[in-house]
Amino acid sequence: MKKLLATMVMGLMWSGSAFTEVVSKNPKYLKRGIGYDEVHIANYQKKELHKHNYTIIKDPTGTSPFKLIENFSPRKGDCGTAGHFYKANRVKIGSGTTDCNSNRLRLEVAIKHFRTGKKDKNVWVSYYIYIPDTKENFNDKFLQPYITQFYGSNKEGGGQNRGGYGPQFSASIYNGKLTMDGVTLVDKENLKGKWHLIEFNILYSKTNGHVKAYINGELKVDRIGFETSKHSHAQIKYGSYSHPEYGGASYPTGYQFPSHTIYFAGFSISRDRNKLLTSKKF
Repeated sequence: MKKLLATMVMGLMWSGSAFTEVVSKNPKYLKRGIGYDEVHIANYQKKELHKHNYTIIKDPTGTSPFKLIENFSPRKGDCGTAGHFYKANRVKIGSGTTDCNSNRLRLEVAIKHFRTGKKDKNVWVSYYIYIPDTKENFNDKFLQPYITQFYGSNKEGGGQNRGGYGPQFSASIYNGKLTMDGVTLVDKENLKGKWHLIEFNILYSKTNGHVKAYINGELKVDRIGFETSKHSHAQIKYGSYSHPEYGGASYPTGYQFPSHTIYFAGFSISRDRNKLLTSKKF
């Protein structure tokens, strides 16, 4: 009886809307593309991982093409103390700028850095995303997280030269809509309670690159003919990342970002669109 009760407690979603089986808390449990499976939870030390609420679970909606999905449910007040560029800046872990002392709420899977180099490199990234339509989920006007970040980095050097800088591309939930580069990918009325297929295609190039985004097969972002690679490597993160500078909003004194939930399914990276997990026939 005790074992059964413990299993039920583990499977309880924070929203209280459903019980579901927790399969794994290990972000390396899923395949994300040949050569890209080395991942970690960003800005958390290993000893802090019990604080976050990332889990791989059986799809509670029963409607995605995948049996297993990634549940990102950051909780109000949780943060990691690993800090930003603590190795490059030679600061003690827990000191300097961290998610804890800068009022950020981050729960992201970070893909290992991959080389963009001198030659053009074509990269496809895709996943299904689902925002549960519950009363407390994304009803706070200040909650406007990045959900996917692409940015350049250099293996040599540190600080601002290391990563997070241009050309940088990102997708966000902004004012209740899914957006990228000021373009609405999914409007507020259709975002919640549905699985949406998102595909990004980036041609990393020193001279003539492009950034494209498709939603449910429809091309929404089509930026072409510009420099998309200034660094030796690139990195991709996905999940939820909120910080008080985003959007220039005036936050109330003592404000903390609220708990919320986002599901991802079938995240994968490939040089070819037809080799993405989301391109498989089910």
